[in-house]
Amino acid sequence: MTSRRRLSMAAKVLAAVVIIAAASGRLPHLVLTQAVISTLLALVVAPLWLLGRPESGPGSHAWMRVPPFLAVGTIAAGTIAIQLPPVVGLISDGGVPAVLALGALLVGALCFWSVVVAPARVSGLAACGYVVIGGVPISIPAMILILSPRDIYATFHATAPPSIGALNDQVYAGFVLFAGVKIAIWTVASIAFFAAARESAGPDDDDGGRPVPAPPSVPGWVLELALDNPTADEPAPSPAGEREAAGTR
Repeated sequence: MTSRRRLSMAAKVLAAVVIIAAASGRLPHLVLTQAVISTLLALVVAPLWLLGRPESGPGSHAWMRVPPFLAVGTIAAGTIAIQLPPVVGLISDGGVPAVLALGALLVGALCFWSVVVAPARVSGLAACGYVVIGGVPISIPAMILILSPRDIYATFHATAPPSIGALNDQVYAGFVLFAGVKIAIWTVASIAFFAAARESAGPDDDDGGRPVPAPPSVPGWVLELALDNPTADEPAPSPAGEREAAGTR
């Protein structure tokens, strides 16, 4: 088993563990808990999960029908919806609703990352731009939680007041989401950038890393004309020489 497949298998196991733990309803009653869960599923599990796809064959095209703009929309909608106060309370209670909500988030994240994880549909600088642009909408929940002056989850916190403080719980959750987005986005963007740089550099060339184009092929009739015509080393005979040669005949 290759390292890519091992990472993919580990991601699938982690996804199952996280979703089962959330479904149990026994995790700490905190917004921070839900932020850690969504960060793991959307930004760690999803890209690693896709590493197990074959480079060719039916399995390689499992996500190919999702357009890139729709893939960005799915992860944006999932990451925003999963942090809404009613959804956070639903996941904290566990059960089937928690499994469905987290499963939907994971599917949206798989759609997003399938565009740039090999076999990628977008590579090079385009892949860098895709993940950077895609990181903007999924950063919105984090910025709202960090910058909000009041407790957005007042009803959620009222059922079980956190020992760290309601507003602190919200702010810490925002920082976890923000850090997770930035680390994941810039890691994948850097990998795509350096991969594109390696592919564009040609070996043993003196043209700044750019591949040297192959010389054009010369048709055979051009070579025949070159053999019949005098070269620079063999100048054409003078008219007088041509008359003397005609007289001898």
